[in-house]
Amino acid sequence: MPCSRTALPLLALLLLLACPLPRARADILVGGIAPGAGVGVRHPVLRFDDAADGAAAPAATLGGEASGLLTPMDGAHEAGEGVIYVADYFGQSIRVFPAGATGDAAPLRVLDPPLLGQPRTVLPLPAHGELMVIASNCCIYTWPLQASGNAAPRLRAISWGGGSGGQTALNNPASMVYLPATDEVAVIDYDATSPFAAKVVFHARTGNGNVAPTRILQGADTAGAAGLAHDPDSGLLFLLASRDIGGGDRAGEIRVFDAAASGADPALYAIAGPATGLGFASPRYLSGITFDARRQRLLVAVAGNGAPMANRLLVFDAAASGDAEPLQELAGSALGDGSIGRPFLVPADGLFADGFEG
Repeated sequence: MPCSRTALPLLALLLLLACPLPRARADILVGGIAPGAGVGVRHPVLRFDDAADGAAAPAATLGGEASGLLTPMDGAHEAGEGVIYVADYFGQSIRVFPAGATGDAAPLRVLDPPLLGQPRTVLPLPAHGELMVIASNCCIYTWPLQASGNAAPRLRAISWGGGSGGQTALNNPASMVYLPATDEVAVIDYDATSPFAAKVVFHARTGNGNVAPTRILQGADTAGAAGLAHDPDSGLLFLLASRDIGGGDRAGEIRVFDAAASGADPALYAIAGPATGLGFASPRYLSGITFDARRQRLLVAVAGNGAPMANRLLVFDAAASGDAEPLQELAGSALGDGSIGRPFLVPADGLFADGFEG
């Protein structure tokens, strides 16, 4: 008999045995910062098809006056409510839209208390009813998941560590991920004093105030850290980093750690080499990495920093190692006229929305 998803309620077991389910698909979303941003110039969120490659144009965009978006530098999908949370850096807000929103759609709600400042990373944790944000370029703040308005009270705050790094070891945190196995969050950061060494700082999700980290990962393999992703099933951390190769050029790398790593533990292996396409010339920079749980992929953004044709969005097999070529590489004017932020994912088929990472 032909494979049919509509037959699942009657013959679920037989069909699952006889017919493999179609591969989960997800739209790739990425925002950014437009030239002249900070003075009312807007950059949209670009939405690409799952298999987009080369100079493929976005399938849709989200942005405009009604959206309120200025610089959507980070985002996350939340399946339970069917929404995306977008961190608007210069807009100093978290804006929440239907997951399929396109055009100049108004947000469902906006979180914009003064304490939020310029948000870098937004992390919805529906299992805990919480929304964690790297806020004010300094701290990890937690609000109720559906908080909105400019007077929404925080649930918790892990404070800035001060000029010397202080008790919390937070100086200028970025790129936060959640580790459900240990109920921790992890951010990349760097020491506040010379030689300003990069590190990964772990905190208990429930930490509040001037609290010490649960652990710090800092060694030769955290140097040049620029982004962080996590696969809870494999227990791996993917650290996006770069190293100086001379002449103003840098080599981007994805260094893979055990999620329990601490101290000066080395990476288990790395995705690195000229075939990866992760090399870039200053002042370009690595702007983020995302793990795609359904497709077992890693998405990496290289920002043009004012040279839009230098923007690149690369997709790798999450099991790759060594000098691996990307599976897809979006580049050029299709990625907008500014510098792109961290990519994130929205399931294209609601049947695969449960527990989707992105």
